Amino acid sequence: MKRIISLLLALALTAGALTGCQSGGSDQTTAAAVSQEETASAGSREQTASQAETEASGTEDLNETKELVLGSVRDMIPGEGDAFYVNLSAGVWEPLIYNNNHELQPGLAKSWSYNEDCTEWTFVLRDDAVFTDGVKFNADVCIQNIERYKAGPLTSTYTSLSIDKSFPNLSEIVKVDDYTVKFVFSEPITTLDALLGDYGSPMISPNCFDVETGEITSMVIGTGPYKVKEHVPDQYAVFERNDDYYGEPAKIRQYRVNCIPDSETRYSALISEEVMGLIDNGAIMIDTAVNLVNTDDRFILEPTKSHMTHYMYVNGSKEYLSDVRLRQAISMALDRDLMNETLYSGLCQPAYSILSYQTPLYKDIQGEYNLEKAKELAKEVLGDTRLQTKMVLGQRVVDGYPVRSMAEYIQSVLSELGIDMEIEIQDNSLNTETLQAGDYDFGITVTGLNSADPYSFFQSWMASDGSYNTQYHWEYSNPEVDQLLADVLHESDPAKRQEIYNRLQDISAEDLPMIPLLYYTNVNIHNKAITGYTSDLYDGVSIPTIEWVQ
Repeated sequence: MKRIISLLLALALTAGALTGCQSGGSDQTTAAAVSQEETASAGSREQTASQAETEASGTEDLNETKELVLGSVRDMIPGEGDAFYVNLSAGVWEPLIYNNNHELQPGLAKSWSYNEDCTEWTFVLRDDAVFTDGVKFNADVCIQNIERYKAGPLTSTYTSLSIDKSFPNLSEIVKVDDYTVKFVFSEPITTLDALLGDYGSPMISPNCFDVETGEITSMVIGTGPYKVKEHVPDQYAVFERNDDYYGEPAKIRQYRVNCIPDSETRYSALISEEVMGLIDNGAIMIDTAVNLVNTDDRFILEPTKSHMTHYMYVNGSKEYLSDVRLRQAISMALDRDLMNETLYSGLCQPAYSILSYQTPLYKDIQGEYNLEKAKELAKEVLGDTRLQTKMVLGQRVVDGYPVRSMAEYIQSVLSELGIDMEIEIQDNSLNTETLQAGDYDFGITVTGLNSADPYSFFQSWMASDGSYNTQYHWEYSNPEVDQLLADVLHESDPAKRQEIYNRLQDISAEDLPMIPLLYYTNVNIHNKAITGYTSDLYDGVSIPTIEWVQ
């Protein structure tokens, strides 16, 4: 049976590749938040000595004269009203705090501290950051940005923030002086710095958002090493170096990101050198990338850690699927090792915990693959009934990952459990409507955790009133989960907080409101004509570090 399934998966994958190849403390400052006084770089404003020598010698500096073109699955600038508007890795906006592979580091906040019971958090801001429209970043602008979340939750490609969900019990934000702000909470919050990391605190000029609604009303204006120069929706975006940036200047003067939704077209653009690299999760199938670098020495593949996980949605409002025994049977029947080896060249890992294995609070939970036991458990629920079901897949996830082959494997396995499943591939907007309408039984998504602290993730996916739980008709409810989520935000002891998150992971692995499948690996592929193609756990490829090989 295993050999047959493996062969089927290999054939399906080949076809797919051809078509789309802290603990609390009185006035303590966190170790990660040690004040770092950064001196404005003269090289970002003036011609460097090396550039002068280049001109004198008549040698072309490619970083100054040659535009870099990259390819992406989606528009880098999703549209007006989006909560973040431009991916953090683009280098346009900056957060208060950077989450660098789980190490919290100063961003526009130089340092931060908190009182003994973690009800007051004080942030000292940079005094040399200026938005590219000339507005100076200060306490007033910081407060305006935080308060715009009150109008949320704002829709976003990356996550959804609102004061009520991300920063519950926030009483007020106080301006201490021009470059110091204080968050005051009615209840202790022990991980505010983690919640503010990266997408938790994008700082943009007040000239580009509506203070009443919080929505962005024009091209985003940030303080980062790049600024948006031109944008044609769903076609391309052009970014130009910010020569007034206070920090380390970006290497390349100008880059362009072409929006190429079709996987075959992205692959062709890379081969023809129309684009020099692919960015964004799911930009190329792992097996396709591995085969390419093995046969064409122009390209290099640099796999890195990822916070993305493959999940199988289960519509808990449907008959039989609300029975935890059937969900357990489905999970037990899936050979994750086989899927990994066959579909992902062994670069991913089997997933059993709801949290990504790259998060610091992850608990290593090992599940069981046992098809015969799964059949017995399914029969307890279904008896002699054959269940007729439908799995829906969005085109975006089909183009970026071998989920069609994964779905076909799941289809064959579920048939042995007495579950007949049809597979329907839908365009992205229809897929969203279908999920929200509850007109499905199963789905597959690839998503991740955009914060160093998983509270908002657990709240959205497991709380009785969680947005994903209710929006996608999982209908999961567990009083213990709701109580644990209420407790964890106020727990100042890191060990006890870890215990709570461990318990939540245990419950999820037992109740399976959704079924984790595989932990993903970032596939960073680019032409060897460029270097500095570094990747961050959360933000993908960091574009300001890329440069041409001279």
